[in-house]
Amino acid sequence: MIRLLAMVGTVLTAATTTSCSAAKEDEVPAVTPADLVSSLPAATERVEEIRWNLTSGEPDTLDPANAASYAGGQVVRDLCDSLLTLDPDYKIKPHLVNYEQVSPTKLALTLRQDAHFWDGTPVTAEDVAYTMQRASNPAYVSSYLFANVASIKVTGSKEVTVSFREPDALFTAELAAVVVVQKAFAEKAGEKLGTPSGGLMCSGPFKFEKWTSGQSIVISRNDDHWNKNARPFARKVTFSFLTEGAAVTQALNAGEIDGSYELPASTVASLRSSKAGRLTFGLSPQIMGLSVASRTGALASDDLRAALGRIIDREALAAAVFHGAATPLYTSTPPSTWPAEQKAAYEKAYKTFEAERSYDPDAARQLVVKADYKGADIVLAIVAGDETQSRTAQLIQEQAALVGLRIKIQTMQPLVYAQASYDASKRKGIDLLLATSFSVAPDPLESIGFNFLPDQVYNYTGYEDKAATRLITEARATFDVGERSKKVIAAQEIFERSETQIPLVAMNTTTFLNHRLTGAVTSFAYWSMPQMAFVGAPGK
Repeated sequence: MIRLLAMVGTVLTAATTTSCSAAKEDEVPAVTPADLVSSLPAATERVEEIRWNLTSGEPDTLDPANAASYAGGQVVRDLCDSLLTLDPDYKIKPHLVNYEQVSPTKLALTLRQDAHFWDGTPVTAEDVAYTMQRASNPAYVSSYLFANVASIKVTGSKEVTVSFREPDALFTAELAAVVVVQKAFAEKAGEKLGTPSGGLMCSGPFKFEKWTSGQSIVISRNDDHWNKNARPFARKVTFSFLTEGAAVTQALNAGEIDGSYELPASTVASLRSSKAGRLTFGLSPQIMGLSVASRTGALASDDLRAALGRIIDREALAAAVFHGAATPLYTSTPPSTWPAEQKAAYEKAYKTFEAERSYDPDAARQLVVKADYKGADIVLAIVAGDETQSRTAQLIQEQAALVGLRIKIQTMQPLVYAQASYDASKRKGIDLLLATSFSVAPDPLESIGFNFLPDQVYNYTGYEDKAATRLITEARATFDVGERSKKVIAAQEIFERSETQIPLVAMNTTTFLNHRLTGAVTSFAYWSMPQMAFVGAPGK
């Protein structure tokens, strides 16, 4: 391990343009649970403008039903009210609606009386039902959340009732990911909804002002927002799209940008000592891993995919690339999604995979031989300009070469890469996607369903196992947490061995905020709330 870490530091420093030497990177202390912060002290004063950067680049859409990316999802949640919300500690709270689980197969949603869209018209039960029905369309990423829904009906002037074909223990928590759009506006906008020319009509604390493609998105304060606790301190927020680590660091240190979430790992060492602002780490369900893009071609062999999982030194990756702000991960769902009362059971199951997937070049070589690998290129797609992905891909390439595997790194422009995450036509010729993913709800079933159930958007290989599907389906229908966990763990024993998802590290949310501001939510719960509304100036 020590020998490999030294080699990795040397390789990556030589291969990338970073201001820190390998020695200095390795000296950066690891982030511990005690270092995690859920939010900064509350703001009390208004400001004219917040300049915020979206480090994942320009959104591909602001259509709420497909805004599943870091950038698009963040901006949408400032503009549109979600049905429910998460607090900074990941607890589900009522928001645009209150809810009652009338029975295991019936959920009643009661809309607030005082919610209005930006144009002054009231938010109606028809708008809520329309939004949910639209989001359930299989054409949208969000449709998985509605897999068990039988009907969505307006049952009162302010009430919507959701009926289920079978109980769904995941559904309520996922309503923090469903934001409401005005029915009339959405129907008129059609396919242009959420585009620079089509815009949005929502009821959130900010209004959509302008989207200049390639430059910025501007949103402005909605002074009439119904939630007095989420009325913005900033008159406007300007989102920029810098993705390159050195440029982001320079802009933050110079005060040209006030803040950013999900900072590139290459910025951590420098920003920890910045005099311009504060770097914080927060609880997060995010992971970085390799998603097998196809089960044909170079990675058709189960043994070859397993070999990749054994040749990557995750501890070296966490230290040399993430500067201690990530931890090795050996299953497709991170420990942060485990139910607290079932942690011991999940941890016991996890240790099995930790042993089976630990760094072992000899075991990897044997698997390569067994796979009868003939030296074909294994094409690994990454985001152009993403320094963290670039360095991670180089590490994987170097380590794979130790056992004779040829990794070819292919860069994709951010917009095309984002589209490839849900559009198979954009994945042609690609064997692996180096991907960062997350769950909205703190529940392992969310990502498991997206990745391992038949016909789901992130199940790129078409993986299907009847026993795993049955267990996942039964788990989702089980409200008892203990029984549900048993089924999830049993399913995990099956689907993890498909090796269609190769986990690498679990990550923290990394946030930087200029000293002139405070109030930022710094756990990943920010993605499920109007996070910019809470950022303002500290008291004098």
